[in-house]
Parts: sequence; C-alpha cells; structure tokens
Amino acid sequence: MEQKQKVTIAALLLLLCIAALLMLLHKQGRQTASEEETRNKHSPRVLRFGHNINENSAMHLAAKKFADLVAQRSHGRLEVQLFPNQALGNDHQMVEMARAGELDIVLTPTAKLSTLVPPMQYADLPFLFPSRQDAYALLDGEVGTLLLAKLPAYGLVGVTFWENGFKHFTANKAIHRPEDFRGLNIRVMKSPIIVEQFKAFHANPIPIDFHQTYQALHDGVVDGQENPLVAIYNMRLHEVQSHLILSRHAYLCYVLSFSKQVFEQLDGELQKILVAAALELTPFERQETMVREETYLEKIQSSGTRIIYLTPAERESFRAATAHIIDDYRDIIGHDILEKTRQYLHAKYSAPAPAADRQQVN
Repeated sequence: MEQKQKVTIAALLLLLCIAALLMLLHKQGRQTASEEETRNKHSPRVLRFGHNINENSAMHLAAKKFADLVAQRSHGRLEVQLFPNQALGNDHQMVEMARAGELDIVLTPTAKLSTLVPPMQYADLPFLFPSRQDAYALLDGEVGTLLLAKLPAYGLVGVTFWENGFKHFTANKAIHRPEDFRGLNIRVMKSPIIVEQFKAFHANPIPIDFHQTYQALHDGVVDGQENPLVAIYNMRLHEVQSHLILSRHAYLCYVLSFSKQVFEQLDGELQKILVAAALELTPFERQETMVREETYLEKIQSSGTRIIYLTPAERESFRAATAHIIDDYRDIIGHDILEKTRQYLHAKYSAPAPAADRQQVN
C-alpha cells in the first residue's frame, strides 16, 4: 500500500511538472507572437519599383523623390525600393511581374504596353502632338483617363504619364526626307505603329530590346534608330551614329502603374498617398526632362555627331508619308480617343489636324 502511494505521488508530481512546462511554453509563445506583431506593426511595407532608365535621368530622379515623399507621408509605413536600368528584367518581364503581384510599381513606355493593351499605341502616332503642352493636356485629360482605365483589366492600376520627351532619328547618313530611309535597317520598339511608320519610309524596322540597341548599332546589325535625347545621350547611341536628325516626329511617354494585386491589399490611406505622390511629381519629371535636353544636345554636338535640323518642308514630307496611320489604327486605338484628340486640336489650332510645320521645341 505504501509503495502504491509513492507511485501515485510521483505521477501527480510528473503531471504537475508537465502542466507547468506547458503553461511556460504557452506564455513564451504568446510573448513571441506579441513581439512578432509589434515588429510587423512597426516594419514598413516594402514596395519594389522597377524601370528601364539609368540613374542619370530625370525619370530616376523623380522616382527617388517619389520614394522619399511616400516614406514621409506614410510616416514610415511604406518603403519604396528603386530598381532602375532594367535591374529586374526588361519592360515586358517587369510588366508580367507586376501583373502577377511580384513587382509593386513599374514605369513602362506606352509602346511596350501596347502588346498587352493595343490602345496604348496612341502616343506612338507620328506627328500627333504639335507641342509638349498639347501632349500634357491630352494625356492629363479625358484621353489619358480613357487609356488608363483600360489597365485594371490586365492587372495594373495606371496613375499618370511621365515622359522621355519627343523622339528623333539617328543614322549613319544624312536624313532629310522619307526616301533617305529606303533600304536601311532601323531598330524599333515592339510596337505595330512604330513598325508601320518606318515601313512608310521604305525602311526595314527590326524590334530590338532597348539595352541591346547600342551593340546592334555598333555591330552594324541596324543602321539607325529613334529615341528622345535622354536615351540617345545616356545610352551613348550618338557614339555609334554619325547623324542626329531633330525630327520631333513622335512622343515617348511612360505609364506609372501599380500592381493591381498589391494595390488592393493596401488600405485606402496608403493608396491615396501613392497616387497623390505620383501625380504631384509628374510636372517635376516633365520639366526636368525638358531642361536636361539642352545639355544633352550640346554634349552630343561636341562629340562630333552632326546635328540636322529639319526644315518645315522636310518635316511635312515625313508627316505626309505617315498621315494614313491614324486612320489605319482608328479601330485599335479607339474612335472616342481619337475624336477627343481631334476636337482638342481643332479648338486650339482651328484645324482638324496638327499643323505639320510648327517648330515649337517644347
């Protein structure tokens, strides 16, 4: 009987020890969970922001200001990390990452978005905008709203249009008229309208990734290309091209968009902060791009590259050669978008289409 009591006491002591150990583990678990919640509460939500332009650009400077503004206004709840210069992949790869929720913010040329959303070719229409101010008025108004409204169906939330400016031609020969392009191999972005534009000049358009353009020109794979001054200078394209032709034939803008999956996970306050910061920095980015162009042009000219200024008559010859493209793409871009554009230009210039010989630089 005495032995049985000893066993019972030992068993009770063991149960008490187990109970005490379980209580201790439970308490430690609650403390660990509480500490984890506290850390998570005070840790910022990191948003990755990718684009294809290098650090020495107005676009990247604006992106840095955007990151700072978001951190400040969210009181540290959001941290934007920048990945310029295609650090995360090319434009098409970054767009797909954003659609899948694997990239949070992306700046994409409208031409690169056009494979996904064909109406985004709008800004690629040659000689559409007589001036920068016209581009801003249309893209910041009803036309831009209609274009951005098409993105959520493809997993993106488009907010605003930043820019690289008007595009110009470069080549290893003087270009004054469309027929001067005949037979030349020209690097283009993957955009049907841009391809059609150079076909109208009887050139051979060849789609090549932006970051492979220098090598393609250097190796003679292509004879020329088109880009704004910021890209021509920063990518050193003028070093492998003898002539820069200031044509202002088309406008290169970028869409700043958020991954729809990521954006919808954020609370309303953070969404407003992101959108407001992007819109607020749009005028700064555009102005900075325009100011830098003067320096780029001086440096390109001092390098020995010949600068050609098209006369009004020469510019008109290029416009006339591509005039059919607007009608050819009316169904793709949208009758409503093109009609609103026509109405705006008619009201401003008292003409149904932009004047071809206007020489406004900005």
